[in-house]
Amino acid sequence: MTGTGAPPRKVLIVDDHPPSVVLLQSMLEGVCDCAVATSGQDALMLFQQAQTDGDPFDVVLLDIFMPDLDGIETLKRLRKLEMSHREVQLFGRQTGLTRIIMQTISDNPQDFLDAYLEGRCNGYIQKPYSREEIIAKVCATGAVV
Repeated sequence: MTGTGAPPRKVLIVDDHPPSVVLLQSMLEGVCDCAVATSGQDALMLFQQAQTDGDPFDVVLLDIFMPDLDGIETLKRLRKLEMSHREVQLFGRQTGLTRIIMQTISDNPQDFLDAYLEGRCNGYIQKPYSREEIIAKVCATGAVV
């Protein structure tokens, strides 16, 4: 991250609502490098390309509610793409998995539970959120935030 000597995190923002994308980009400015996808299909293409190039995303901020391909289905497909590119160690432990944080306006805890159980998301953040919350989620370490 900026100022610590570590490289900036590479983040993929996936949201079909342009004001949300602009807000997230501004909140993460100077903290990490952001790419943007405005649909699940676009996210899959960008994610696949980053994997193929050997420069995968560190974090994906993924909106749950999107038209056509919703966030949970996108999450499942991202994990499937990822597993086709990443090594699996002894006893099935995955290495270097991208942290995927679901974002939504919903206050229904079932949305997070579905994302966690169906797609192994690493966290959840409810809109509206603050810059501090976003930075904390993106920069956190560990499995679930």
